[in-house]
Amino acid sequence: MSGLVPITAISPLTPLQSIEPMRGGDSASVQFGNSSDFSAFLQNAVDNLEQTQSEASVAVEGLTTGAISDFHVPVIALQKAALSLDLTVNVRNKILDAYHEIMRMQI
Repeated sequence: MSGLVPITAISPLTPLQSIEPMRGGDSASVQFGNSSDFSAFLQNAVDNLEQTQSEASVAVEGLTTGAISDFHVPVIALQKAALSLDLTVNVRNKILDAYHEIMRMQI
């Protein structure tokens, strides 16, 4: 009996969704959309972050209970969750920096 175990295929990661560039006109004539669009975008991003975090938690639980035998599945899920959280924190920090910069402007 051989001690080698066949390598199973890694499930592909889901690609990031691209953001459509704004079309038409120069920056002076750009009309801002409804503010609910931005809030919906942020809510969707937070929901995706929560889903990624819960997928990582389920993957770790599956490894500890023996439901998942491949060690790389929870590691990849945890790394994906960590990257998502890091991106969210960096975006939040940039938004807060922009807000503080606007508040410091003289009118």
